[in-house]
Amino acid sequence: MIQTLMCALAFCAVSGCAAHEREESEPVNTKEEVRLMAATDLHHLSETLYDSSSEIFAKLMATNDGKLFEESTAILEALKERAIEEKPDALLLAGDLTFNGELVSLKEIAQVLAQVEAAGIPVYVIPGNHDINYAYACEYFGNEAKPVEQISPQAFAEVMGPYGYEDALYRDGASLSYIASLADDLWLLTLDANVPEERGYIPAETLTWAEPLLAKAQEERIRVVVMSHQNVLVQNSMMYNGYVINNHEAVEHMLKKYGVTLVMSGHSHLEHTAVSDGLTDICSESLAVYPLQYGMITLAASETDFIYEKKKLGIKEQESFDRFAETVERMVVSIVSEATQDETERACMTEFAIALNAACFSGDRQSAEDLADEAGRRLWRQKAGDTFWGYYIENIFAEMGLN
Repeated sequence: MIQTLMCALAFCAVSGCAAHEREESEPVNTKEEVRLMAATDLHHLSETLYDSSSEIFAKLMATNDGKLFEESTAILEALKERAIEEKPDALLLAGDLTFNGELVSLKEIAQVLAQVEAAGIPVYVIPGNHDINYAYACEYFGNEAKPVEQISPQAFAEVMGPYGYEDALYRDGASLSYIASLADDLWLLTLDANVPEERGYIPAETLTWAEPLLAKAQEERIRVVVMSHQNVLVQNSMMYNGYVINNHEAVEHMLKKYGVTLVMSGHSHLEHTAVSDGLTDICSESLAVYPLQYGMITLAASETDFIYEKKKLGIKEQESFDRFAETVERMVVSIVSEATQDETERACMTEFAIALNAACFSGDRQSAEDLADEAGRRLWRQKAGDTFWGYYIENIFAEMGLN
């Protein structure tokens, strides 16, 4: 999981004019209450791209950062079924749709999303840093990984066209950002920070494009909610470089200026909500990481009220926990081995790190609170308090207000 937080950030202008407006726009609904299903970081890997018994696939599994990527087809199908059961007013997917930017993986996702829309549920997507021109788009057969066709910005907009781009009220010409209508008085602004020339930034041209539209919305009393892959607000005071938008201060200032109160993001693989002067950034956990969960957001009739509930897909929970535990154990094994020669203490410290990290990433505050006085925490303080993981463990409790 910490490796996930340490990943490097991974676009080119959409063809056409900087912004265009549809002559007619049919809103999703005119309800006073709008329900949005939010998910992110699916990291789908097409089953046509790997042999699970191959040597190279075994190496990939051994260095995996906690994602249950080999079950991504089942996870994608479960997401479709949950969406049809939930019947939200829209399904929002906040980037990193593909494992490492494989075009074939994206096309498979599009086919499943078509079934969601056929059930009467509009879908809106935005790319993540793993989706556009990603250098590690590969297939895994035999003893080596071989490059496969990547996803260009143009290809993303084409394949994902039915899911936001074709029906957008406005399209940005400098990125894959757009504005869509969710209801008569509700817009979705997607902000893309994955332009190849400015990875991690919202381009200045995009901010220039968005600002007058936000002013228009404010003047016409249209509520705007935002979806971005990278975080707009810092979600963790210890680890945020590369996870928050690089020019997040400018983005945050613009959103606050025009009364935006809600952002939905991902990227950090961390379930956490940050708040700053009336602006809330809900960072949803990766759909590919334990416990495989998504969020339901209910927007009330007022301009600022909303309810957020995280929910589990209901599949592969034990498998995803086992993968999570293996990943954490691999991260702490050398620290624990140096900290103590006592096998019981080593086991206690390892199990504690796994349990606390799982609580942190899944947003399970109660489980974290239950762990606050456990022996494992005392051992980490006594034996390895000055290590990265020692600081990290205390940071989790501090971030959750459990000092």
